Amino acid sequence: MALERLSRERLKGKVIDVHAHVGVSLKAYGLVEYPYAQTVEGLYYRQLSGGVDVNVVFPFSADLYFEPTALTAGEMTPAREPISPAPYAIENRLIMREVFDYCPEIAERFLPFVSVDPERAVAGQIAELEKLQRDYPLYGIKVNPVLCQSHVGGLLKRGRALLDFAEERNLPLLFHVTTQPGEEYSQAADVFRIVEQRPELRFCLAHCILFHREFLKRADAMPNVWVDTAAMKIQVEWVREETDRSFPASQLVDADYSDYTKVMRSLCERFEDTMIWGTDSPAYAYICRRKQAEGKSHEFRLKATYEDEVAALRVLPAGLREKVSNLNTLDFIFGT
Repeated sequence: MALERLSRERLKGKVIDVHAHVGVSLKAYGLVEYPYAQTVEGLYYRQLSGGVDVNVVFPFSADLYFEPTALTAGEMTPAREPISPAPYAIENRLIMREVFDYCPEIAERFLPFVSVDPERAVAGQIAELEKLQRDYPLYGIKVNPVLCQSHVGGLLKRGRALLDFAEERNLPLLFHVTTQPGEEYSQAADVFRIVEQRPELRFCLAHCILFHREFLKRADAMPNVWVDTAAMKIQVEWVREETDRSFPASQLVDADYSDYTKVMRSLCERFEDTMIWGTDSPAYAYICRRKQAEGKSHEFRLKATYEDEVAALRVLPAGLREKVSNLNTLDFIFGT
């Protein structure tokens, strides 16, 4: 029998971080990149340092499904005899065991999401998720297409059953998205096509959709879409560096990009019912080489801290801070 899920009422008034990774990235570890790991207990002590009460958490990677030697070349190639029987099968089970079995004394501070690959071994993924839900509460689903090197649009094709799984269980979906040209796996435009075709589901699009003016307005106009602020500081710094090189400044929502806390306040004031706070712990620092498409990779050298992400929340007035770290978050997770 599955353990009892925390209710909306029990989470009322809590400071909730909607975006954090737990587990290990074998690819990052093998390539000497950063960050590469985080434990639930380690995140708990970060929570204490920042005045955070509760975290949504999900697995770092699906690496145990892929060929280990290919990982060190930055390639996600399914292994002939994978350690994990389906993408994320072992990683999803481990995060549940870590929260509920290994660290029960702090379990009420964590809301585990499972992760899925949008296209590969869909039947196997669902079989593993069905087994998992018999023992543990599921709070949502995380989709990070670029880390799987799997196209998010696959959720409307081979991966459609994963959306059905979410709908049948009233589970929200959190997507890594980008508007960066040349990144073929996680484009926000593709996620919006999923949103349009599955209006019964709840969605959160991560990383402020890279501050894309029209996409933010579009999300704000939809009753079932939210946007998280994960890794706010490095997102602002990266956009500031890439503006006019990767995309025009006219594409960005109006804000003072010289200061990430000013961008945070501007977005949350303008889209007060849509924005949700998240740290992206520990990926508020991002130092790696990531495959963006066939034959194309991008070097990231971005560094911030947990304290930086907490500072972005604290800059908000009390009422707005409550909305983006609790009320909006609860609407996303449980429905309005």
